Amino acid sequence: MRRAGRRRTGSRNATSPPGCWRRFPIRSAPAHCITRPPAARPAALARRAPHSGCAILPESGRRRRLAGIRLPGGRARGKDVVPLPHLQDAPPGSAENRKLRLRTARFSLASAVTLCLAKSGVGIVSGSLGVLASALDNVADIFMSSVNLLSIRKAMDPADETHPYGHGKVETLGTMFQGGVIALTGAGVVWEAVRRLREGRAPEGVGLDVGIFVMAFSVLASGFISGRIRKAAEATGSPALAADSLHFRTDVYSGIGILLSLLLYRFTGWKWLDPGVALAVGAYIFIAALPLLKGAVQELMDSRLPPETVEAIVRIIEEHRPMVQEWHDLRTRRSGSEMHVDFHVVVCREQSLEEAHRVADHLEDDIRRLLGNAHVVTHIDPCEIECPGVVSCERVKGLIRTLHSPERDGKGGPSNGYRGEVTH
Repeated sequence: MRRAGRRRTGSRNATSPPGCWRRFPIRSAPAHCITRPPAARPAALARRAPHSGCAILPESGRRRRLAGIRLPGGRARGKDVVPLPHLQDAPPGSAENRKLRLRTARFSLASAVTLCLAKSGVGIVSGSLGVLASALDNVADIFMSSVNLLSIRKAMDPADETHPYGHGKVETLGTMFQGGVIALTGAGVVWEAVRRLREGRAPEGVGLDVGIFVMAFSVLASGFISGRIRKAAEATGSPALAADSLHFRTDVYSGIGILLSLLLYRFTGWKWLDPGVALAVGAYIFIAALPLLKGAVQELMDSRLPPETVEAIVRIIEEHRPMVQEWHDLRTRRSGSEMHVDFHVVVCREQSLEEAHRVADHLEDDIRRLLGNAHVVTHIDPCEIECPGVVSCERVKGLIRTLHSPERDGKGGPSNGYRGEVTH
């Protein structure tokens, strides 16, 4: 839902020539807002009519805009805008995204159950305590994968009256939980390794050969599972799947460490090998969990999207000049696998509400195409200069008439917010 209204974004400067206005001061904007700094305009666009709020568009520039402005890499504005590379397969909010997230979460849970049953059976038959300990670790994997599946399913619930922005943060909470468990696991391995180094204990249990075989199988299986989940996380932008991928990847590294220590101990008999390798693996697991926890905390604190994503949004906005004169207060954040963008745009005050609405619709639709059906909200501000309706405004209106309204074409982005009762 777009907010309408007028907000002063600048003021006329008494010492400036007619048509100049002072942009929204950067120092007065909140820290999480981005305000466009003053920039030099090309000479061809700097020529102004009696109303300088709208630049006179050269014929070459007009033809270029009507044909579609090219993005870096040869992409065009409008219907040719290409989503970011990691969101092309399953854009957030799409049915493909939801199906892929659920399918991958179920695959993760089924894989953990299969590994646990296989290790338990081999451990009971061979009597290997090491294999049984690895099976016990898979019990924790089952619990974490179950939490991950539940958080993803809850995050997919539509917005309601008490949660008008949706339930995406549930997925973030699941990510934080998994990151905490991974960090505690690494710390526990380090603690046990230090204790065994002090005591000089050797690997315990029988069935050393069977343990080596099972750990080799576990490493290969966990590596395959981690790779498949990681690809799904990159395609959907799901932080919970990224955490699940890291979880199985830590199993790979810990399994490699255990496998190497068992092999070396078999041929050398060195007692310090097993705890020494475990110490290194535990430290790595703990360190690998820190970025996951940091990202989850930043997401809960509504940190902005990555700089490269923000820059791509800014390029889309700038390509809508001169229909959009200025912009400010750009804010971005992530909620689970969904992205939210809102900002203010300054348009000619002589434009009709329908024309301004069409510009905002086209701008929002381009950003949704870029990010994959993100939640985009624009606030329209009128320029601060009296406009007699000169030829420059008419040319801008001509550009506006060439735009396709996403709402009228039935191609607008989804509105996932809660729609309350409307009374007339």
